[in-house]
Amino acid sequence: MPRKVTEGDAVLAMLGRGAHPIEPFPGTQLPWACRCLTCNEVSAPRYNDVINKGTGVCNKTCRSLKIAAKLIRDGANAAAVMLSYGWETLEEYPGAGKQWSARCVHCGVIKPKRLSHVQKGRGGCTNCAGRDVTDETARKLMSEADLEPLVEYPGSMQPWLSRCRRCSHIGMPTYAKVRFRGHQCWSCRSGKISETLRLDDQEAISSMLTGALEPLVPYPGSTDLPWKARCMKCETVLDPGPALHNIRGLQGGCPTCAQRGINPAKPGYLYLVVHDGHHALKWGIANSEQRVIQHASQGWELVSRWDFDLTGDAWAYERQIKTWVRGQGVPQALTVDQMKYGGHTETASLRDVELDHVLRYVESLTSRRPNG
Repeated sequence: MPRKVTEGDAVLAMLGRGAHPIEPFPGTQLPWACRCLTCNEVSAPRYNDVINKGTGVCNKTCRSLKIAAKLIRDGANAAAVMLSYGWETLEEYPGAGKQWSARCVHCGVIKPKRLSHVQKGRGGCTNCAGRDVTDETARKLMSEADLEPLVEYPGSMQPWLSRCRRCSHIGMPTYAKVRFRGHQCWSCRSGKISETLRLDDQEAISSMLTGALEPLVPYPGSTDLPWKARCMKCETVLDPGPALHNIRGLQGGCPTCAQRGINPAKPGYLYLVVHDGHHALKWGIANSEQRVIQHASQGWELVSRWDFDLTGDAWAYERQIKTWVRGQGVPQALTVDQMKYGGHTETASLRDVELDHVLRYVESLTSRRPNG
């Protein structure tokens, strides 16, 4: 039967290991408040852990120093470990857990690395992995994809206002999509789709009739070209008529009896309107004058507009304006209930942004003065 440990024996045992008890002995299995004779800090080791398991009597400063001592490496040894993971160190070893300036042996980029991170597999080179992107490197990639950025690099996943060098149209591709898929342009893509959708005369006529449109002239030979036709619902003659790819895309064809939307391949405009009552600014795009008339009926006043041969180009500028405004921390000013004809997400309070400031930005962005 094990001998019972008396308080006197326990105190002598703890003193012999560098700790002075400051409370009565609670037993071998309970925490016992002791003051470390080395660092003078108080901790609560268990007598049984100290005597039978060999744990230390201090879990404060002394314990931290012991752990640090175990982690100390010879500088040459540490540098060799870094080199084995692809990093050439550029300064003396700073110690465990500290940043260490090193150069990637594969691409030459210099990064602050931690030895512990590198050893755990978290020290890979982000530049070699393609995750380090500067404005210069991003523009180079865009240029190689026949795209000319018109604003500063916004980030890999953000729309980037750019001009297509193949067809001169404006778009908003992301750097990430261009990097993985190459050239991105809605206009060039439309041309490819038109080629894919090319039909013979009989198939083309059948598609028009399915859309309740009676062709009045022979098929023009392309799904992207307007085709003169008569609406079979209201007898309206459409000249120029709708493009076949719009009909096959279920976008409707007759402006008199079909629900209308914005056609990016047709002329349109970018506009700015203000509302005195809401003290708000709104930007938007449209194919027809009806859009501004709708806003005017709700108390909005036209400030400026910029005409474009293709509404798709105006749309790209509209998205960039929104990115720029929201990037300044300006939230939308109105709710869906306050906008009968839609467009609440393209609004901002004139208390948060100056109208003249927005006008100057749009003029600089589009490189043109407003048409009205």
